[in-house]
Amino acid sequence: EGVVRDQAVLVRAAGAASSGGAVLPTVSVVAAANTDGLPAAYAGGQVARGGRIGLLGNRDMLDTAFSTTQYTAQLVEDQQAQTIGDVLVNDPSVRNTYGRNAGREEFNIRGFTLFNYDVAFNGLYGISPRNAASLIGVERVEVLRGPNALLGGMAPAGSVGGGINLVPKRAGVEPLNRVTVSYADDAQFGAHVDLARRFGEDKQWGMRLNAAKRSGDTPINGSRESVDALALGLDYLGEKVRLEADFNYQDRVTHGRSSLLFPPPAGMAIPVAPNNKINYQPEWSYWDAKERAAVVRGEVDLAPGLIAYGALGAMQYDFDSLQTTSLLRDSQGNLFVRPYRLKEYVNTRTVEAGLRNKFQTGSLQHELVLSATSYAQNNGLLRQNGAIVNSSIYTPANIAEPSLALNGPLPRTLETRMNSVAIADTLSTADRRLQFTLGVRHQQVRTRSLNPATGAQSAPAHDKSALTPMVSLLYKATDQISVYGNYIEGLSQGPTAPASAQNAGQAFPPSKSKQFEIGTKFDTGRFATTVSLFQIERPSSLLDASSGVVLFRMDGQQRNRGIEVISQGEAARGVRVLAGMAYTQGIQTRTEGGLNDGRGAPAVPRLQLNLGGEWDAPFLPGLTLTARALRTGKQHVDVANTQQLPAWTRLDIGARYSFKAGGKPVTVRATLENVADKSYWQSAAREGLTVGAPRTLLVSVSTDF
Repeated sequence: EGVVRDQAVLVRAAGAASSGGAVLPTVSVVAAANTDGLPAAYAGGQVARGGRIGLLGNRDMLDTAFSTTQYTAQLVEDQQAQTIGDVLVNDPSVRNTYGRNAGREEFNIRGFTLFNYDVAFNGLYGISPRNAASLIGVERVEVLRGPNALLGGMAPAGSVGGGINLVPKRAGVEPLNRVTVSYADDAQFGAHVDLARRFGEDKQWGMRLNAAKRSGDTPINGSRESVDALALGLDYLGEKVRLEADFNYQDRVTHGRSSLLFPPPAGMAIPVAPNNKINYQPEWSYWDAKERAAVVRGEVDLAPGLIAYGALGAMQYDFDSLQTTSLLRDSQGNLFVRPYRLKEYVNTRTVEAGLRNKFQTGSLQHELVLSATSYAQNNGLLRQNGAIVNSSIYTPANIAEPSLALNGPLPRTLETRMNSVAIADTLSTADRRLQFTLGVRHQQVRTRSLNPATGAQSAPAHDKSALTPMVSLLYKATDQISVYGNYIEGLSQGPTAPASAQNAGQAFPPSKSKQFEIGTKFDTGRFATTVSLFQIERPSSLLDASSGVVLFRMDGQQRNRGIEVISQGEAARGVRVLAGMAYTQGIQTRTEGGLNDGRGAPAVPRLQLNLGGEWDAPFLPGLTLTARALRTGKQHVDVANTQQLPAWTRLDIGARYSFKAGGKPVTVRATLENVADKSYWQSAAREGLTVGAPRTLLVSVSTDF
């Protein structure tokens, strides 16, 4: 007897008699590869064959009308990745805004910023850590390039360049006991324990526990970081019911963290990047972020082809810091530095519910999805600024630690409520050669700003809504080739006119970004390539004084056009490759008075190249040599294009050796990032500059027992 489920395959003996008439005992087998319900890993194990496409569910790469990549836990382990940015360094369409050990992460996808606030966890926003996420409990890091409001709803911070989803680990059939000890420059030591078990007659109950601790100095002078993290994942695989729950805790404390450095006035050249080990942040500066999150998700088979699903998540974020804001004064690297003390809390509640129905009308197959989401976020903070002092990025001043006290409870300052309803249907022919998806989401956004002193509403409430459609077409020319096209929109909260405008306080409706994309995918079974061409248009806002009165209005636009080539898999026996190219032309259009029309958009490198590979050395079984090269083109800093960051190249090398000791598997890994120890400006994203990390050695030893 065989029972097939979305997340597992159970095979039981039906009591068949042997030739001697004896009845064989019942045998239960759970397919180990499917206990997590995920698409299988692709050849080489670094990426997967497919992944979650928002409300459309898991899709194989050749059945996905978008450009996506799903990085696996195997890649995380082999590359000793500690954060999402350490994983996405493999992606040619993505560049990290911050370097290693910055204490926070942001990403640039297709030329647009994706805030870490907008990273989803198991399909829900507001649950992933807000600054930098530990990956100890993560099975997949899924990347979807381009706007995706229909697929996942509006991202809380309004990111439109793409989407990132963290998929939690689940227990496999075989018990797991794994310990990893690690070392990173300058003197940072860590330990990670990964335990997994399945229980019950059919192994229907699962538990996965990950715990890690890491602390010590970083290669940047005066900088150190400590991270305590815990991730518990539970799941139940019933005949008609599937449940899962995740509980995550993280405490990350970063001293002397790198931060955004605001550029000098337009027209002044950007100074040469400082030595990458110099820390222009005082040693006494720190970030302390404590986060607790819980998610419960489940689905029930109501009838053949009909599934009801739902999820509920909550996150509590507490943040305490003493930090600085730094502004470049000139091209010689002189700084204005302003210390400030900040305490903040963010409490998030998010809910999702829906129905999936597979049915047939005539010769057409349907995959209909109905979804409703609700997101509630409350923010509170206190801030006190210190006095401005002078410093330099080349010879930082010895700034005395200020005495900045924040007393009393944190007042609530902002309330955000987002509700949406979506419907989508994928129609396909019987052989699934032709697939057409059409959907729309109605999104409502309500925000209310509160006066910290009185608790009263400090500005007119913002209550707006918008419709975001999506349409895609995919044609599987052969079993190895798909051709696709899509039109999809992104959605961001509408801005509010600042106090300097005549229409101060006016709230604008959510702004839409629009993407057109066509592409093709080639899959040999061992090596796959996606080629895509896209155009994304995102509206912008400005202060307009042309009428003699300063008015804030939505006008202007950034238009990014590009081509991406992304390859993955086994290029030859024992040779694994993650490589690609992204060429993006970011242009400003419809600017005020046409002043900057046709000029390059800030922080959009024309060319991004990645070439990463692994080679299993035939002369020593178990030895693998690795290398990765990154190239990022020039970036404009200001809208007038009077400032520019030079292109940069980085080379990483590494090796790992797997063997058995006392009958137990052991893997030793070593990676050297930024081999040449180049000092360079890494990014100009979000109107600020960041410096690339110095040469960093990572070493770890893992064993199963």
